[in-house]
Amino acid sequence: DVGVLAARGDAQVAVLVWHYHDDDIPGPDAAVELELRGLPRGHAVAHFRIDRDHSNAYAAWQRLGSPIAPDKATWDSLRAAGQLTALRGSSDVAVTRSVSRLNFSLPRQAVSLLVFSTPR
Repeated sequence: DVGVLAARGDAQVAVLVWHYHDDDIPGPDAAVELELRGLPRGHAVAHFRIDRDHSNAYAAWQRLGSPIAPDKATWDSLRAAGQLTALRGSSDVAVTRSVSRLNFSLPRQAVSLLVFSTPR
């Protein structure tokens, strides 16, 4: 069950892709092939992720043993774990005949935000 939603602005296109299942049980990653049409050359992409290992304070809290009253250091680490995390830095996107294709793996119960932007 992979879904997608996109929005376009003056200098950016944002694409949200999710791999959600009602049953919260382990399962295989989804192989995602994203195709965008109409992008001018010179776009870069930033890829952000929320899953069990990225941008997830709840999962970090569980890995710590679900402390009821975390101390300040633990609280600070949980706050940091909840910040939106880029999988990798921005990279150039190859555009051929106004079509760009990206392939990536998306874990079950995960969300990816891809932000395509044109340098100003």
